[in-house]
Amino acid sequence: MSTVQKVNFEPVSDILATQRRDFVLADKALANPINAVALVDGEWMVIDGNYKLVRASTIGALGNAATQTSYPLFAERGRYDTQAQAQPKMPIVFMGDYEVDTRIFDAAVTVGSGAPITFAGQPLKVATIAIGGRNYSGLVGHGGAADAHPIVARVTRLPAVNGGKLRIIRADNI
Repeated sequence: MSTVQKVNFEPVSDILATQRRDFVLADKALANPINAVALVDGEWMVIDGNYKLVRASTIGALGNAATQTSYPLFAERGRYDTQAQAQPKMPIVFMGDYEVDTRIFDAAVTVGSGAPITFAGQPLKVATIAIGGRNYSGLVGHGGAADAHPIVARVTRLPAVNGGKLRIIRADNI
């Protein structure tokens, strides 16, 4: 189990080759840091039919898995520049390869035909997880061929040997 900190999504590789894009939030209240369900860096987002950002999984109930390609949020909670806009925008890592340490994951949970996170190279998917009594859209283990949910990343370092953070790699070809 992870814990949410001030920095939850930290690049460990060069991110110059990635494309970060800002999208308008479908629900601007999620940019407010005092909102009980405010977005935190490292949560996973999707682009809806109106070309706006929404959480990749519905956080109302644990275990809801994302059904479309998801992108990690790349802005700390409470940033004034995202709140001050009439239509708040949040940045996501949109394209490119990168390796990051994240705290927004649950290594023990099994969602659908998924599996606990136990080995380097394991594929990951996005689902609703609980950390510290609050729900987030985060990473869980993918179940392989039997799992129909999209793979968003792979494990490169387990939390037990990485200070409690999960190291993942995202490449366009996974």
